[in-house]
Amino acid sequence: EEGDRCIMVPFPVAITREVQEGKIVHDCNPTLVEQEVTTAAVITVDTQVQAGTMLIFKNTGTAAATVAGIECAGSYVTTMMYDGNGYIKIGTSEIA
Repeated sequence: EEGDRCIMVPFPVAITREVQEGKIVHDCNPTLVEQEVTTAAVITVDTQVQAGTMLIFKNTGTAAATVAGIECAGSYVTTMMYDGNGYIKIGTSEIA
């Protein structure tokens, strides 16, 4: 993009968002979400970012959550990226 309204940010600024009414607002890069999922859940994402933006979901519970169509297992952190069309799973790490 070009123009007066463009701002150059030399590094990403992680912002924490919460699941509210079964939805996450993904409006920054990266977006960090921590949720204790105790029963299987489907969470939708209101995507307000450009392609290449990360969404990191830390599931501290025991049940899986499906976030934007991606399974996020309990006791794992799942890193996703918006590719302009949908979310892709980049990887997972076990919560120590």
